[in-house]
Amino acid sequence: MTLAELCHIYLQYTRGYKKSSHTDSSKISNYIVPQLGDTEIGDITRLQIQSYINGLTHLKSSTLNRHINLLKAIFSFGCEYGYIDKSPVAGMRTYKEPASFRKTLEPEEFSSLIRVLKEEMVLEPRDTLSLIMLLAFTGMRLGEARAGLIEDINFKQSTLFLRDSKSGDSRLVPLCSEAKEVLRMQQNKYGAAGLIFRSINGGMVSEPRMLMEKLCEKAGIRKCLLHELRYTAGSAMLAATNNIYAVKVFLGHRNIKTTERYVAFFSGQQNEDVEKAIALMLKG
Repeated sequence: MTLAELCHIYLQYTRGYKKSSHTDSSKISNYIVPQLGDTEIGDITRLQIQSYINGLTHLKSSTLNRHINLLKAIFSFGCEYGYIDKSPVAGMRTYKEPASFRKTLEPEEFSSLIRVLKEEMVLEPRDTLSLIMLLAFTGMRLGEARAGLIEDINFKQSTLFLRDSKSGDSRLVPLCSEAKEVLRMQQNKYGAAGLIFRSINGGMVSEPRMLMEKLCEKAGIRKCLLHELRYTAGSAMLAATNNIYAVKVFLGHRNIKTTERYVAFFSGQQNEDVEKAIALMLKG
């Protein structure tokens, strides 16, 4: 069996459950198969793998590590299902990645952005504008918000239930009053079920990255990435609570395991913390 054949079987196996299967497919078709695809898997050596990685000179350390980890996963899969006896990538070290500097908006910048957002929504209440507004007031990941469902909103408990987050777990997102206003508007627009934010044809709304750039320019602030809204919300929560655990729950990091645990923590305190955090950000 060649590596190309093993990769094909691996992708078929992981496509149903692995969130990064589409990016795995891209790495396999654009890099791994052209370089190593014709080689029998039993003949591939650690030296060949290292030579392949060394040839990716145009990629950052973080991306090289993704290639290494993908190859580890492919060969581990091959070992588990009896296609190969030993992985040539087992124990291979990854590259040290430089610490990333996570930018956040200052209160003045945040307030300016929200002001422009509200002005634009009055002129034309597009779903992409409402989506950005929700991201700003919840710290949700873009993919989580785009996949959110109206029937999972609980206005009484001030929460939005996410069935499938990046970590693979479900979680509850606490909602401040501003976030609930956005969600009520979407519910009034679309009814009691279905996607919260929608494209013209009713599917999942597009990613509003270019729109975000235009909003920042109009607000007179530096160019801000959508994910920086998440960093900003998390930083505001930490400033409001001085509680790392509260921030982890708020942002839905991996240590949150069950909905019951969320409910226990969300007995009112989390929503009060969110209101404090947003009040801090809007002081500007």
